[in-house]
Amino acid sequence: MQIVIVGAGTVGFELAVQLRRVGHEIALVEQSDERCEEISERLDVLVVQGHGSSPRVLEHANIHDAEMVLAVTSMDEVNILVCGIAAQFNVPSRIARIRSSEFRDPSASVKLEGLGVTQVIDPEQIMVRVIEQIARIPEAIEVFSYHAGQIIIARHKLREGMPVLGRRLADLLHEAGNDQFLAVALGREEGRTFIPAGDDVLVAGDDVTTIFPRHSLPKYLDLLDLTGKIIRKAVVAGDGLTAVQLCKQLSGWVEDVTLVSNNNDHAHAAADQLDRVEVIHGDPTDREVLHEVNVATTDLFVGAGRETTPNVMSALLARSEGANRVIAVSYEPKSNRLFREIGVDHVLSPRRAMAQEIMDIIHRGRRSVELQLRDMDLESVELVAGNKSKITAAPLQKVWMPYKRQAIVGALIRDGQVSIPRGNTEVQAGDELIVVVKPKHIHKIQSLFKER
Repeated sequence: MQIVIVGAGTVGFELAVQLRRVGHEIALVEQSDERCEEISERLDVLVVQGHGSSPRVLEHANIHDAEMVLAVTSMDEVNILVCGIAAQFNVPSRIARIRSSEFRDPSASVKLEGLGVTQVIDPEQIMVRVIEQIARIPEAIEVFSYHAGQIIIARHKLREGMPVLGRRLADLLHEAGNDQFLAVALGREEGRTFIPAGDDVLVAGDDVTTIFPRHSLPKYLDLLDLTGKIIRKAVVAGDGLTAVQLCKQLSGWVEDVTLVSNNNDHAHAAADQLDRVEVIHGDPTDREVLHEVNVATTDLFVGAGRETTPNVMSALLARSEGANRVIAVSYEPKSNRLFREIGVDHVLSPRRAMAQEIMDIIHRGRRSVELQLRDMDLESVELVAGNKSKITAAPLQKVWMPYKRQAIVGALIRDGQVSIPRGNTEVQAGDELIVVVKPKHIHKIQSLFKER
């Protein structure tokens, strides 16, 4: 597919890397000469220097041949204008990054569709969904989702007392019934990470990654003895729209939610918008302020401001004061591993989350490498069974036998319905499968899905 990306910041660059990796032809439009030179040295894509809202610049980027335009600059107005121009060049798919609620509100008098936008990406809502997803699964090391949250991938470190200990994975899957789930990665304390099989027995200390449909979450938590560990008190620190939207979302199911903002105007505006949330004006990196909100009894603390340093510092301070679980939003992806190592449970990159969201939209029904499991030599891949492909030739257990321990099929989506496949499952052309695979085997696995 020919794709034009306008805006070569972190989001645009991340998209270019991922889309080029899976075979798309990419043209990247960027205003900064220095940034264009840097990208040209790092990526094998067409780089065009100039303003993305210029028809002449877009023509140099071959917009007349494009099937998709991704307008991901930091300015809503530019992104909307890019999509409007792309519409006149008959580009069928036009995706815009839009922050302003003035454009996104369903009751808005001006409709984005009329301005040429076919799909809107809302950075704040994406981050709220990612944070809430983590918040709903206690003790999770990592949480991901596919297909608007229909499929969840959760990672936990098993501890003494959990009901799954000493059980064979095959037995757990058999007993699950309608509450389906499947372990797709297993890390052992001796440093080994591998794709599990049905005969593997779970022991304390195992690092287990499990995939399941959203409706199976209660049963999954029950098996890990985590059902009673719901969040009753949450503190969110932040001075932007993400913090306000997160508080609004959490207040729908968390009993006690507090927002701490170091910006007086922001705090007053937030107080007017949030009915069931206590709003405090203060510095979240000040110990006295955290004492005021009784952070020591907090189940969840989130540093969700517009700058990385106060987000990380407030999360670490909250942890030192006794907060059970801490999350920090980071705009410096290169430092995220360090932040985790010094005590932040989850460090989230808004730009990376948005890039993954766009990739999911682009590749829904196509091939897509969605994520890499942290500190594990494994990737999650979404693949679609082609007509008369090898994957459709026989039941899954027969087709997959040569690839045992190299890859595992975690979920199957057919006609919008999610299921965990069994050995006797027969894959049909058009089925979408989530596969966890060792990177060195990915091309072999992809060949099973190719149309013949």
